[in-house]
Amino acid sequence: MIYLMLISTVIAASLNSICMKKAKLSTNAIFSFNLLVSAVWLVIAFVVRGGGLTLNGSVIFWGAVYGITQFLFILFKTASMNAGPVSVTTLIGNASLLISVCVSVIAWREAVTAIDIVGLTLLLLAIFLCTYKKSNEAYKPKWKYLTIAFCIFAAAVGLVFKAFGKTSNITYRDDMLVIASAVMLLLYSVFCLFKRSLQTKNAPKPGVWFFVSALLCGILSYFYNRSNMLLADTLDAIIFFPAFNGGVVLLSAVLSVGFCKEKLSAKQSIGILIGVLAICIIGMF
Repeated sequence: MIYLMLISTVIAASLNSICMKKAKLSTNAIFSFNLLVSAVWLVIAFVVRGGGLTLNGSVIFWGAVYGITQFLFILFKTASMNAGPVSVTTLIGNASLLISVCVSVIAWREAVTAIDIVGLTLLLLAIFLCTYKKSNEAYKPKWKYLTIAFCIFAAAVGLVFKAFGKTSNITYRDDMLVIASAVMLLLYSVFCLFKRSLQTKNAPKPGVWFFVSALLCGILSYFYNRSNMLLADTLDAIIFFPAFNGGVVLLSAVLSVGFCKEKLSAKQSIGILIGVLAICIIGMF
């Protein structure tokens, strides 16, 4: 059952990526988009809780930490991709699973075997083949610092879930997500107001698909993040992070062919096959 949940979260996260890609968001629109997504989260979280809310110190603390972490993840992801090649930045961001695994091994004494390391190495190779493209795009001097921050906060998102499960009652995850979504809503609102003050009056207004995509992404992202809280608590990091991160990269590449009319190169096709093999090695041995 737990692996079926893992598969469903990978599918939901991959569909979320496709929806965002189809939305064709500009840099400024990304934050307005996530403001709406946070609002959708808040509504869903209250509905799931039946309108009630259980609060304690742990729920409030980890909700606030996750809300801030998610906001900073989006902020540095956007900034780093604008400062340098998207393919290289994406590759480094996905390599954050190494940080997640190492922290989990050190902090929670989770075991990693030699065959796990082989599978992890193959998965990193697969991610490289699927995402890396040579680019003549210039690197801005601040790119490396922004990308390092992006990688750290990409790892921190999953680690917050695991830490919450290790220190709190996981059944309170919807309560934690209420706090998190409220914090994100506040942060995105302040940021959007600041960005709006810097924009010209002739800035293009979002269309209908913008709001539809935000609703879809809000539903999908809430579902897979809620499930990931339980998965991160239940599964060892060496299984969860490679399976989820790697699975999303691989499935998103495949879905992009059908939904976005993209074509897979021979290198990407080989990467997908290697990635599937790597995930099987990590999960089965």
